[in-house]
Amino acid sequence: MASLRPGLAGLVLAGGASRRMGRDKARLPIRGKMLSEIMVETLRAAGCEPVLISGPGGIKDMYPGQGPLAGIHAAFDHLGKAEAMLIVPVDMPALSADSLKTLAEVDGEAVLYEGQSLPLKLANAPHIRQRLESILSEEGGDWSIRYFVRGLNARTLEAAGLSARERINLNTPDDVKMLEQAHET
Repeated sequence: MASLRPGLAGLVLAGGASRRMGRDKARLPIRGKMLSEIMVETLRAAGCEPVLISGPGGIKDMYPGQGPLAGIHAAFDHLGKAEAMLIVPVDMPALSADSLKTLAEVDGEAVLYEGQSLPLKLANAPHIRQRLESILSEEGGDWSIRYFVRGLNARTLEAAGLSARERINLNTPDDVKMLEQAHET
């Protein structure tokens, strides 16, 4: 599928340890598909090309053990000519392509929904790469996405643009059961 917005890449963050889930979330089956496949399809439906995956079997972090920022940092080296990147976690399978398209359509170096760290749109800009490098190179620093975004000229969209169902992260087997039960109704 051709990108709806030229120069828009996608990134699925799938490098977490999945301790609470007890298994690799990226490979977790939901409605007959692995979570990683669902998220790649959602990013493609939102117009992203290429779509990258960080974590095991995908892009390797240069700063292992430093969370999602390390995955974002590593992805910048694989963006090619993409002007921006839409970033999603692997564990939000109810996230819609329409909600991602809304982020993609807003200009800004960082765009996210109010109260959410992810999904996130980031511009492919040298100062953003430098900020990532600076934060990640600090031993014991704050490697959270929230901290990283606070140092950017971020645009925040109304939380209502992202439904409560879309915000669900699958962190435990009980979360998966709840999502499957909600899908059945």
